[in-house]
Amino acid sequence: MVKVKLTTKVDGEVLVVGLANANKRIQIESGSAQVDTNALLATLNAMGATGKADEVIKLPGKNSKLIVFTGLGNVQSNYDHEILRRAAGSAARELAGNKSITFALPHKSVVELAAIAEGGALGSYSFTQFLGNSKKDQKDPASSINVISKFADTAQAKAAAKRAEIIAEQTFLVRDLINTPPSHLTPDSFCNIMKKHAAKFGVKVEILNDAALRKGGYGGIIGVGQGSANPPRLLHVSYNPSKAKKRFAYVGKGITFDSGGLALKPAAGMEAMKADMSGAAAVIASVFAIAQLKLPIAVDGWAPLAENMVSDTATRPSDVITIYGGKTVEVLNPDAEGRLVLADALMKAAEVGKKAGGLDGIIDVATLTGAQVV
Repeated sequence: MVKVKLTTKVDGEVLVVGLANANKRIQIESGSAQVDTNALLATLNAMGATGKADEVIKLPGKNSKLIVFTGLGNVQSNYDHEILRRAAGSAARELAGNKSITFALPHKSVVELAAIAEGGALGSYSFTQFLGNSKKDQKDPASSINVISKFADTAQAKAAAKRAEIIAEQTFLVRDLINTPPSHLTPDSFCNIMKKHAAKFGVKVEILNDAALRKGGYGGIIGVGQGSANPPRLLHVSYNPSKAKKRFAYVGKGITFDSGGLALKPAAGMEAMKADMSGAAAVIASVFAIAQLKLPIAVDGWAPLAENMVSDTATRPSDVITIYGGKTVEVLNPDAEGRLVLADALMKAAEVGKKAGGLDGIIDVATLTGAQVV
């Protein structure tokens, strides 16, 4: 887990500052930190620095081991938070092998401060679980992000730093699941992983196995998952604070591998279909983050999980299935499976929300790929 700290002075061996372009001339943007601008600009100009977004340049530092310049694009009086977030992230990714990174980037409010903290934390990620002999050669990402700010001692800034830590923690969980190969991530193992995490955050968990799905009439999830040796699941997590002001349902597509079923996908690029569960991972982790932040929001997260595989039991083009709630659907394209599992989960989410007093909104997240634009 990445820790985010706030400070008012340069503290650490690596200092990251901004570099911007002003009418074809570069300009150092170091926020409230003092750096030797003239000498550094001479070196940067000699190196051909541009200040463009995603540019990262490392130089030996005077008061730190390294001074790192991250591109901000064109000079602005007030940099957009997304520019700062991406600039911090670009620098953090290039600085693996350093335990701590200090950021001195321009910002005029806690909103921009939060963006810098989030970018630095989110950029400090790696996934090495399945590496073999090369694992020992990988450099670990930073475990500590320090942000220099005049707001460092304010309650709002401290809350923003804690929020950045939580966002990074849950985003890393999502990334880990997306990167995990389908040989190790099935509907059942996805549920078990999330169940362990839920226990840490006081989030309730309900898991419907394939028998319960069949009995309950979840024809979409069953129809998509029936061709796989790894049976489908429906994962439901819920966070219900005592003084909730709003109630939402999050629904995420959870296809742990999508071969296309009997509408088999081309081999080229099929390996990326392990990521077809991204929506499910995102919505469940979002519920965890909301619980950690103790937001006054009641939220239910729903993850319909299945593998869309080829076999003699797979759903065929022209099969008719019955979605939860009774609507019948003729399946013309087994590779349009996302909407089938989502249909079951959306119906169930609406039903549970209505019983709880009504929903303020339902949000679904899915990797529906090219079919959505046909």
